[in-house]
Amino acid sequence: MHNEYVQRGVLAPLIRDFIVMRNNLGYKSKSCRSSLFAFDRFAREKGLRSITITVDLTEEWCARRPNEAADTWSHRNCFLRQFSVYLSNLGYETFIPPQVTAPRVETFVPYIFSDAEISAIYAACDSLTLYDRHARTHIMVLPALIRMLASTGIRIGEAVNLTNRDVNLEQNYLTVRDTKNGKDRLVPISGSLAAICVQYRKYRELLPSNSDYFFVKLNGCGCQANGFARWWNKILKIAGIKHRGKTAGPRIQDLRHSFCIKSLACLLKDGKDLYYILPILSMYIGHTSLATTDRYVRMTSEMYPDLLGKTDSICSYIFSQLNYRNTP
Repeated sequence: MHNEYVQRGVLAPLIRDFIVMRNNLGYKSKSCRSSLFAFDRFAREKGLRSITITVDLTEEWCARRPNEAADTWSHRNCFLRQFSVYLSNLGYETFIPPQVTAPRVETFVPYIFSDAEISAIYAACDSLTLYDRHARTHIMVLPALIRMLASTGIRIGEAVNLTNRDVNLEQNYLTVRDTKNGKDRLVPISGSLAAICVQYRKYRELLPSNSDYFFVKLNGCGCQANGFARWWNKILKIAGIKHRGKTAGPRIQDLRHSFCIKSLACLLKDGKDLYYILPILSMYIGHTSLATTDRYVRMTSEMYPDLLGKTDSICSYIFSQLNYRNTP
């Protein structure tokens, strides 16, 4: 059972109707659904017992959180505004929050794992044991899943959506479908990661066939991207990496950021020409524009000052019209 259906508030039935309407209109609603059910839980905890959205609730919910990415904050506001308009059109008295636009200056700073920390994370995943016995646990997938995230840079949502046919362990590549940007892509994987996945698949085949997803819980059902928080915190604790809070991280998503930074640094150290490599990396990690990938170029320059001259000359040629610090 999804977390969004646990302890439902008074807004939950209308949220489900709203999501159905969005889906029927052709919109992808996964992020919207998660955000609005989170608001429903928030409103319930604040004592909301009637179908309305008050000014106080809206202002508290829409306030930007510490170290929250600008796009995340903007989308969270946008989803609540859309739902408020929906309620108003149904005849309910509700406050409609003003439309907000994410500021161009991005303040979020991802956590970049060192090689030693990545090794410690792998060791922590391999050492996990069950603290209770239930069939909904994600424990079995963690050694393979975490290694896949760290060594390919794919998003955790993309990983848990992989089906058995998407994971080719004979030719060592993944087919990533239904992505954030709506484009499928092929992601080559290393032989060592393929070997880990083969080992995982042997155990996976012993589980009930309740879904065709590659990563499944012990009951054979698929995993949810937001279902790993407790295990991730435990992994960090075992690995000796201090967790600074829910939004400050380190987060599982930071494995993706670390992959991008380390890939660029490795390419530069090997004398590769980023003029040709950057578009390939951008496509590999699923970005729709080079401007988004350019953020990693700048972060690589800051982390590896000896490479600064090379990245500056490249970026000034490719992105001469962009203000790097304002790139979202």
